[in-house]
Amino acid sequence: MIQNIQFHTWRILLFSLIAITLAFSGIASCSDDTSKKTHVMVADSVIGSIDSMEQLNKIIEKSGERLMMFDFYADWCPPCKELEPILEKIAKEKSDMVTVYKINIDRNKALANSFRVGGIPHVVLFKNKKTVLALTGLYPKNMYLKAVERFSADAEP
Repeated sequence: MIQNIQFHTWRILLFSLIAITLAFSGIASCSDDTSKKTHVMVADSVIGSIDSMEQLNKIIEKSGERLMMFDFYADWCPPCKELEPILEKIAKEKSDMVTVYKINIDRNKALANSFRVGGIPHVVLFKNKKTVLALTGLYPKNMYLKAVERFSADAEP
């Protein structure tokens, strides 16, 4: 019994140490960092921006069977900033398969809540007026590409 308690205590300490290390290294944290570039929508961007529930509803109504990708982000989130160029490339390379939109969670709390966003970046693939996949965290470009290809308008979900 005492060995079980000691093992459990060591396991908790180990996981805590790992979490603290990741937080301080910036891998798992989304802390304010003014030295890095801020999220700015570029004029030639192929990614749209959604700023209200009404705008989202209009986009969804007009989407038909088109695959939509919603990127929930915040300006202060380093992983969100890393994801931005990945999604830009996907939006350009796969424009025939998917339409990509960004939603700032700080300015659109109701939208984030409606999609049950618990962490960011949070990418939702949406088709036929329903969520087909949700990914929280930063993943390699290939992971997003495979998801787009799987759920695109040409493929059956």
